[in-house]
Amino acid sequence: MPDQEPTYRLNDGELLSRLMRCPDRGGRRHTVRSLAEVTGISKSKISCMLRDRQTKLPQSKATALADAVDVRRKALFTPIASASADADKEGER
Repeated sequence: MPDQEPTYRLNDGELLSRLMRCPDRGGRRHTVRSLAEVTGISKSKISCMLRDRQTKLPQSKATALADAVDVRRKALFTPIASASADADKEGER
């Protein structure tokens, strides 16, 4: 069975909102719609994230979102330990 992509949790919806209002390197400010188009994340998911609901994303989407607002992924997201990784550690003991 292939390894599942790591999951990340958004730290703060308000911070994401502030970053969306700041111009990126191209001078563009993001709306929910423009961020959805750039990242491939649904508009409803982004809207929920801004309100600190449904804050989990796979690594590729978390990276795309951070790139779109010109910050490092770790500035916005915290990795979530997976149950399978914990089970692997148990097996090593």
